Amino acid sequence: MEKITVGIIGGTGQMGQFFKKFFENNDCKVLVSSRRTKSKPINCAKQSDIVLVSVPIDATVDVIKKIGHLINEESLLIDTTSIKTEPVKAMLKYSKCEVIGMHPVFGPNVSSLKNQTIVLCPARTKKWIKWLVNIFEKNGAKIKVTTPEKHDEMMSIIQGLNHFSTLSVAYAMKELGVSIEESLECTSPIYKLRMAMVGRILNQDPKLYANIEMMNPKNKKVLAAYLASSKKLQRIIEAKNTKEFIKYFNECAEFFGNFKKEAEEMSDYLIEKMVEREK
Repeated sequence: MEKITVGIIGGTGQMGQFFKKFFENNDCKVLVSSRRTKSKPINCAKQSDIVLVSVPIDATVDVIKKIGHLINEESLLIDTTSIKTEPVKAMLKYSKCEVIGMHPVFGPNVSSLKNQTIVLCPARTKKWIKWLVNIFEKNGAKIKVTTPEKHDEMMSIIQGLNHFSTLSVAYAMKELGVSIEESLECTSPIYKLRMAMVGRILNQDPKLYANIEMMNPKNKKVLAAYLASSKKLQRIIEAKNTKEFIKYFNECAEFFGNFKKEAEEMSDYLIEKMVEREK
């Protein structure tokens, strides 16, 4: 192919800037539009071989509605949100071009795509899916191809459930008046690692996490299951029922299967690195 033009709508945001640099480093011409640029989204839509919509989740469908019909039928329209079903439906409805839903499962501060996962949801595509997979894999990315619906189911666990539980831990500690600093003085590295993950999320944009929790319809079922399992464990502990606690624990262990051993080895490695870092 001749040199590809990539238009990034929302290109002055952090993820937009990441992909601007990425595509430029891979010999593409990049156009950028946002509320802060003179170039408007319609310019990106009309002039680009690939149109990348990289705006907040709650703005994505509205942007697609506005620019979808302007994109050439031979071009490709992609979104980068962590929710796929509704954006993909909108891209199919409001455009006639090729459509691929994309979720880069990493933050914009990574130095490269090496060993980073990108989930692709091909919806209407012939030539562009091969090009897109090739350029990402050439840069070391891991590609997972799935449907928008399956993606959202997975993200309800990977993001919805885990972010919910993490925020719940942080809020409970706040309500209890816990001193983070003092707790870190009384613990092992594994607790510090857990707190590092809590603190990492709390250092991000809260609106992004609100969108992740509130806009994935699959989260409702997952969070209900989480609350039910938490209440069950609470009842077991309050009743001081050791037999039921062991049963609850073993059911969890059996479910995790062989990953338990891998998890222990992985966490041992991270703990060693943390200890070395503090020397």
